[in-house]
Amino acid sequence: MSEQWNIRTGIRVNIRVLHCADQSRHAVVWMRLLYFALVSVQLLGTTAQTWCNKNYLPGQPIVPPGGRFQYDQGTSRDPLLVFRCSPIMTPYIVGEDYEAGILVEAFTTHSLRYHNARALSFPFSTLQVSISANNTILARTSIEVNSSAEVYFPLLNLSHAPPTATIDCLGSSSPSGDALGASPQTFHATTMISYLPRPLGGSVTKRDGRTGALLLQGQTGYEPVFPFGFYTSFDGYLDADLSLLDDIKAQGFTIVHPVPTFGDLEALERVLNRMEELGLLLVYDMRHTYNNPTKLAAEVAQIKNRTNLLLWYTADEPDGTSEPPESTRRAYDQIYSLDGGYHPVSVTLNCADYEFAAYSGGADVIMPDTYPVANNATWSMKYNTSCSADFGCCGCDNCVGQLEDISQRLDDYAFRLDVLGWTRAKAVWAVPQAFEDKSAFCVFFFLVSHDLHRFWARPPTGREFAAEVILSVNHGARGIMPWIDPTTEDIKSAASALARVFNSAEVKEILFNPQVRFEQSIRDRVDVGKWSVAGATLLMAANPNPHNTTVSVSWSDGVESLVYDGVRHRLSDQQLELQLESLGYGVYLSRANSFVVQNPSL
Repeated sequence: MSEQWNIRTGIRVNIRVLHCADQSRHAVVWMRLLYFALVSVQLLGTTAQTWCNKNYLPGQPIVPPGGRFQYDQGTSRDPLLVFRCSPIMTPYIVGEDYEAGILVEAFTTHSLRYHNARALSFPFSTLQVSISANNTILARTSIEVNSSAEVYFPLLNLSHAPPTATIDCLGSSSPSGDALGASPQTFHATTMISYLPRPLGGSVTKRDGRTGALLLQGQTGYEPVFPFGFYTSFDGYLDADLSLLDDIKAQGFTIVHPVPTFGDLEALERVLNRMEELGLLLVYDMRHTYNNPTKLAAEVAQIKNRTNLLLWYTADEPDGTSEPPESTRRAYDQIYSLDGGYHPVSVTLNCADYEFAAYSGGADVIMPDTYPVANNATWSMKYNTSCSADFGCCGCDNCVGQLEDISQRLDDYAFRLDVLGWTRAKAVWAVPQAFEDKSAFCVFFFLVSHDLHRFWARPPTGREFAAEVILSVNHGARGIMPWIDPTTEDIKSAASALARVFNSAEVKEILFNPQVRFEQSIRDRVDVGKWSVAGATLLMAANPNPHNTTVSVSWSDGVESLVYDGVRHRLSDQQLELQLESLGYGVYLSRANSFVVQNPSL
């Protein structure tokens, strides 16, 4: 969760980052926080007490929260075909891009969860595909069933189209064999392509629908970046010491997410200017204003021409506070109309399963914040109640209290995005747990006695944090934004090492390569992800167990350890054996002599 749950009054106070020992040094900040705390206490009892639309206070009834993700769980006796198409890049830019690409996919299934799946009139193995806009054919190709194909056409053909053009994809099967003489069966899908003029100022963030990568203008064209950096306290931290940004840059992080409120706007300007000078990418947070169209418009106008703006951040856990389900989409549409579509929009969700489609429909980047470390997932020490799918608030919604809660949440997201047909349209990041809960409640120690209890007994260790990150990447996260800095030295050290590795040219060339082949295995809880592309292999492994575990994976060529802790490896007979201590982790690379690092977006 990207802000501390205080007393569930609806006023969410940004206090988690200030330690009790810092009170004298941050007197002004503490006065602000004390004011908000008093307001929160005053309002206690007048605001609805739910989280993820679930009651959680003693004496409240158990009421199913609703909002569950709905899909048809049935199966079809006969095979069905799912036909999809999506832009390879978003957006394309006039004067920079001269051809556009469409990714066409066709696969068979017996599941009824896909609303656009169609029964096959007769067996076939190939589809003839045409791509068109405004009834004009742009490209043709053929595609084997249960495969995908990239189809390109000149953007000149869209020069008279509006900035966002509707693309029609038509697949046609040809009868053969016993079905010869039958009418061809056709399948239809639509998508949108953004073809925008060069911005008058600022930057462009592109999204690769094949890999989930974000791309920025570099020396040789648009290049992928692995976003890795913390939510970072502003009041009393960033605004008090600009040299912190120099440290963040030196530690290898690529993004900074200043957390509002921004009490001193002049200080905010200094912070953002210094970030630009250092080349630190900005995630701009509008959690307190995204529901106010006037304030939202003012902030977009203020920020959109920043050369280091990576993406917008609107709703912070709207599912937790049960914001109107349409709120994220309303803000999304307004931002696109004001910014022109040059930067994606992101949201963070907290709940395991509450109105997922509605809230994620207002974002290009979706982040779950799943915090299982040192947490009792079934009994709330804070509220002295049990937690279940229908009741309770334990700090990690519907969790079981182990690191795999993180990977399970990401797997759930991937499943839902697939059902909705949004896999290519939305990227997923992760928000690893990196905070110490005791700092969240200093303000309330003398105000609310029951708040002495906490959700989390301690912060994660460095190894636990690294395991969170590796589990996240192995399960689809293509950006890492932990909550929150300042954090412990142990976490910061582990995060810095991982950030450097993930943004190395060798790792990005593999991780963000559209032709990469990914294999995942979980053996005795050890989570292993393996990416292979011609001439190179990347492997990430983490051991969530409280005991040592050994696993082996197939391997060729030599092995290079990029970052590791608590792991010994041995290469023998084309097997890489990993001897992992409890919470041990490692990232390894194999490169043939022929492997050459190139821009994976090309």
